[in-house]
Amino acid sequence: MTLTQVSVWRNWAGKAGALFCILLFLFLLDALTARLREPLNHLPCLPGQKVAVTGPLPERIGNLQELTYLSNSKNVRLVFDSVQTGFWLGGYMWRGSLLVSRETQPGQYKVAVPTPKATQGKSVSLFQVEVFKDEFSLYKASTSFTRRYLRISPWRAALFFIPFILLTFGVVFSFSQKAEGLLAQEGRAEVYRVSKGENSYQIYFGLGVNQGILPGATLTLFNDQKQTIGTATVQEVFKDHSIAQIGSESSVRPGFIVSRSG
Repeated sequence: MTLTQVSVWRNWAGKAGALFCILLFLFLLDALTARLREPLNHLPCLPGQKVAVTGPLPERIGNLQELTYLSNSKNVRLVFDSVQTGFWLGGYMWRGSLLVSRETQPGQYKVAVPTPKATQGKSVSLFQVEVFKDEFSLYKASTSFTRRYLRISPWRAALFFIPFILLTFGVVFSFSQKAEGLLAQEGRAEVYRVSKGENSYQIYFGLGVNQGILPGATLTLFNDQKQTIGTATVQEVFKDHSIAQIGSESSVRPGFIVSRSG
């Protein structure tokens, strides 16, 4: 594979990675904004569905029988599964399952979990259960654009792109290493860092002792249009990279090419 081919493939992989990153950001943004637009206690569901729910407890209770709930429909029930410590904020919380019967008609329902009598406090966990007729109605009412139009969770859509982002970054790195090797064979290297001094620039590039670079050597600098923009003098040399100096009258940035041959 030639240097031109490597550069083309690297550029395309970089653009693909950038596109995947943008899509990942958009899906995450949709997921977060949808959650903010929807009340935390709002539970959209379908007849026959089972939904996991949790609620806070002011203190630990002896057994699950101390927990009760109130529902305005016999078809919307709550089953308590366990009591545990909160993962993020500590404290105690109950976990349960909201069971919506297949006979439940579409509409709004309320389920309340009062504080057990054995504890101190009078807090109530209130859930607003909204039952939809079918999946089409459920998705249409979603505050998430992804769920509404693509019928998938925006969180799952975002996770879908993570492997592709990692893959494209790996491809870009691989092609960059390949391009660096091909350039080194020709006595050239890409400038990967530029620092500005008072009257000059210091440029860092991937040619060193292994490639025959010595302090004081003069290198030609080319821009991304392959035009000569000046010469740089090598100041420091390491095993596989060097630092050179070029006058401040030259406009330099990472991505330019230095060459021993000029």
